[in-house]
Amino acid sequence: MIDTLAILRRIYGDQIDRHYDLYDLSNAHREQHGEQCTVHPSSPASGPLWPFLTAVVRARRFLEVGCGLGYTAALMAEAGGPGCRVDTIEAVDEHTDLAEAEFDRRGLAPRIRVLRGQAREILPSLAEPYDIIFVDAYWAEYPALLPHLTRLTRPGGVLVTANLFPLFEEWAQQMEHKEAVEEYLTQLVRDRRFRTFIQPESRALSYRLPTTSAADA
Repeated sequence: MIDTLAILRRIYGDQIDRHYDLYDLSNAHREQHGEQCTVHPSSPASGPLWPFLTAVVRARRFLEVGCGLGYTAALMAEAGGPGCRVDTIEAVDEHTDLAEAEFDRRGLAPRIRVLRGQAREILPSLAEPYDIIFVDAYWAEYPALLPHLTRLTRPGGVLVTANLFPLFEEWAQQMEHKEAVEEYLTQLVRDRRFRTFIQPESRALSYRLPTTSAADA
């Protein structure tokens, strides 16, 4: 079996292992709490995505929907550098407490604000657009969240969407609400304000065009 992470470590060096201990902590937490636990950290293989996107769009403001224990939020905050702002939404109080403790321990607390509650309740209250938005939440809610995600992605910014596996992965075909993933992606692809690339086994990248006509809105 090909060890993809080992190959990437040879190529990227220690970039792959940034905050890897928090990735391990997240997996250990899920194993301890069982199948109902909602902590599912992104693969370390996706770690270099955040400095890449940050450089491309000159990101200073980040929004994450689905904090878990904070692995990706920590990567975003490090990519953004001093003075950046990462807002991350998490509904489970235990997870927010653990995430905030980890951010403080890593010296990242000044860059990260944890927003406690459900995304469907918090997103309508947010007003200032973000340079990068990462959606890593329960896919059944994606269509309902999309109007808010669109509004909050600044022109020239990027919306990154994870958890596409119910639609594309063979092992996930028994999962419910895969039609919500297809509806969400179809809306994004057909929205002329965005250009969207779907990587079925991974995520979707949606770039919001810097300018649009009134007819495109």
